[in-house]
Amino acid sequence: MFINKSILTTLILSVFITAGCVKEDLSETGGNVYENFDLLWNTINDNYCYLEYKNLNWDSIGNEYSSQLHEGMTDKDFFTVCSNMLNELKDGHVWIYSDFNTSSYGDWYLDYPQNFNSTIVEREYLGTDAIWVTGLKSQKIRNVGYLRCPSFMNLFSFSEIDEAVSQLGDIEGLIIDIRNNTGGSLIHAQLLASAFCKVKTKYGYLRFKEGKGDNYSDWFPQYLEPKSKTVFDGKIVVLTNRMCYSAANEFTNAIRSLDNVTIIGDKTGGGGGMPISSELYNGWQIGYSTNPMFDIEKNHTESGIEPDIYLNMDRDDEYNDIDNIIEYSIDYLKSD
Repeated sequence: MFINKSILTTLILSVFITAGCVKEDLSETGGNVYENFDLLWNTINDNYCYLEYKNLNWDSIGNEYSSQLHEGMTDKDFFTVCSNMLNELKDGHVWIYSDFNTSSYGDWYLDYPQNFNSTIVEREYLGTDAIWVTGLKSQKIRNVGYLRCPSFMNLFSFSEIDEAVSQLGDIEGLIIDIRNNTGGSLIHAQLLASAFCKVKTKYGYLRFKEGKGDNYSDWFPQYLEPKSKTVFDGKIVVLTNRMCYSAANEFTNAIRSLDNVTIIGDKTGGGGGMPISSELYNGWQIGYSTNPMFDIEKNHTESGIEPDIYLNMDRDDEYNDIDNIIEYSIDYLKSD
C-alpha cells in the first residue's frame, strides 16, 4: 500500500536510533533483479526483529514473491514486488525508497477511525491566545490544562515543558494530547514523560538483536528519571489514537507507569522496534525494525498500547465543532 509521502517522511525520521548497516556504496555494483531481491530478503531475514513474534514464515513469503521475478522486468514492476513483500511484515517502520517512488505499510492507522480533528482542536480549544513554547501548545479550558504535543520531532527542553504548563496557573487536572503524533526522538518522548515523574520509575525493557533467528541480548530496563521538580503532579489524562506511533507509542508506554495517569482514546499504532536503514545494490534505500522494546511485563509494544478508557470521536459532535474526547476528559479530571 502506498501512503502519503509526508507521513512516510515523518515515520522514516521517527527513529529511536539512526544507523546505517552498509559499509560500502553498494549502488556501484547495480546488480540484477535477482541479486537485489536476494539482498533484500536476506537483510530482513538476518536483521528484522519481529519475524518470530509475528509468526511469519519468511522463507515461504520469499518464495512467493521471488516467483514473480523475470528477466527484463521494469524497475517499477520490481519495486512493486519488493514493496508488496515488505508489506507482509505489517510494520510502519519498514519502507523502501527509490528515485521514483516510496512505499511503506500504512494499515496500522488507515484501517482505524481517525479520532482527531486538528481544525477543531486549533480553533475551538487552543485558540489564538494559546501558549506556544517550541513544539508544545497549551491552553486552560474550564480550569483544566490542555497540552498539545503533535510530534517528538520538535526539540524542547524540560524548562520549556514547565513553561507550557506552569503558565496555565492553578488547574484541576492536565490533558496531554498526542493524537496524530507519529514519533520522533525517543529522548524527547522520555523527557516529556519524566517531567511528570516524582521518583525513578521502571516502565519497560529493551533487547538487542544479536544474530539470525531468535537471538537477542539480555533485558535492559528502561526508566523514567525525575527532574529537579515535577511539572504537575495532579490527575493527568493522555489522549491517544492509532496514529500515535514509534516514539509516541513509547511515550504512552512510559507515562502510563505513573499512578496519576489515565490513557483515553484508541489503542496506539505501535512501532516498538528501533528502525535502521540500509541499501540495495541498485541504490534503493530500505528501512526495517531491529531492536525490540517491551512494557514493564516484558510484552512487546510493537502492536500498540491499549488505553484505560476506549473512546471514539462522535460524528455528530465533530460536525458541531466539538471534540467529545476532550470534553469527556475534562469532566473526568474534574470529577472526584
